Amino acid sequence: MNMRRHTPNPMLARVLLALSLAAPALSVQAASCPSEDFEIFAQAYVTQPKVRQAHTRLPLWLRQVALEKGKLVEHESNSKSPWDLLNTALKSPEIVTRLPHAVLLRDHDGETLRILAFERKGCWFLDRLEDWSLGALGEKSDAPLGERAYQRGNRYKELALKESSSTTVALLEAALASYLQGAREGSAKAAYAAAGLSLSGEAPRLDNSRIQSLLESAAPTIPEAGLTLANFYCDQGDYDTQRPCANPQASLNALLGAARLGLPDALAELGGAYAAGTIAPQDPKRALSCYQQASARGGEGLEPSIQRLRNQGVTADNTVPCL
Repeated sequence: MNMRRHTPNPMLARVLLALSLAAPALSVQAASCPSEDFEIFAQAYVTQPKVRQAHTRLPLWLRQVALEKGKLVEHESNSKSPWDLLNTALKSPEIVTRLPHAVLLRDHDGETLRILAFERKGCWFLDRLEDWSLGALGEKSDAPLGERAYQRGNRYKELALKESSSTTVALLEAALASYLQGAREGSAKAAYAAAGLSLSGEAPRLDNSRIQSLLESAAPTIPEAGLTLANFYCDQGDYDTQRPCANPQASLNALLGAARLGLPDALAELGGAYAAGTIAPQDPKRALSCYQQASARGGEGLEPSIQRLRNQGVTADNTVPCL
């Protein structure tokens, strides 16, 4: 009996050969992904050089900021060999935060801020490195202690106004960290800026005792800080809840301090306190004197308050000054 001889199909043979060669490669690629869970993957990427080599898309998109002629300038470029930059970025960061699809690297003083942004295609791959670090771009070396950190905080805020939501949060956190460093170095401006940024809700909320301490350190030389402190003694930064002043005597003392520094708003608020008898005994004549002094120093919108007291029969009395 004659057996029919089957001639191999050359096309099918090539397909089978290709699949047999590709299967190990695909298996290795799948196995090389540390994890589909981004947090686990990010830990491996940060700590393992081999993972960085395998999961960095080249050329890597770079965003960096520079200070040129006193102005912040952003630069974008691509790098086929970004390893030195990556190693520098990952060198002993004090704080590592994992955001959705990104890793944030920064220090406690706001000098360093870098963002590693990832994209998922099968596994995670580094798609972009952003370096917003301003620590090396500080003010002149002869700047007063605390001034460099204060200016750095201002520049982070400037950058935050231009960026997307996720980057904005990181930049404002770096601004707060910079202001706090300036406050530790004795800068009243930095202390006031740190308290204000924290109270604004744009950056992490510091605890009340720390906010109070920052404002108290700034109030003797910055009248706006004294006014903020006066309100903080009353409401503890809880603006939405109507309640009696928590510490009226401390609030009055802070308000008097700001008024003595000549701040029109503080003089006007002091007039309101004397008119209403809230944090100080009611004293219409003293209230009128405060309103008039605030108006003389450039305060606006005070005429209705002055006229209201006059309609009540209150007249100016030089023997009852505001302060």
